[in-house]
Amino acid sequence: MQDIVVTLVFMMALLMFAVFPALKITEFVAKKYTISAKIQNFLTLVFTVVLALGAAIYMKIG
Repeated sequence: MQDIVVTLVFMMALLMFAVFPALKITEFVAKKYTISAKIQNFLTLVFTVVLALGAAIYMKIG
């Protein structure tokens, strides 16, 4: 349980650093496919969380 909490704390610190790459990924997807602004906002949120969680897990393991 403690490992999960530590990973989530790392993730919270990395959220602000994951926003820019998530925006760029979403822009790339929007260029390839026609998507609405609502879907773009949702994709940005999802990519931000996934990137931050991935980096936090990498920090915990490494």
